[in-house]
Amino acid sequence: MQMNASSIVNQKAEWEKLGVKLPAFDHAAMTAATKEHPIWVHFGAGNIFRGFIAALQQRLLNEGVADRGIIAADTFDYDIIDKIYTPYDNLTSPHLTTPP
Repeated sequence: MQMNASSIVNQKAEWEKLGVKLPAFDHAAMTAATKEHPIWVHFGAGNIFRGFIAALQQRLLNEGVADRGIIAADTFDYDIIDKIYTPYDNLTSPHLTTPP
């Protein structure tokens, strides 16, 4: 099983059986809203972004406080976007969650 936008919808039960906490919002609708009316572009899409900033935005999305994501850009290491984000539909580690 590969984590991507399709699998979090079509293989939801399998992910949950493995203990993976999935988004509590419509990922496709959030992505469309973000593309149509972006509100935040973050430069520097590395580990600090994924571990803190993106995790906090995920929490806001899950709680229904936000309806759009963050557009991540990198000016130093293009491989971060091309090899880490794009192949997985901009999803990050399924085990990365913010504390309650």
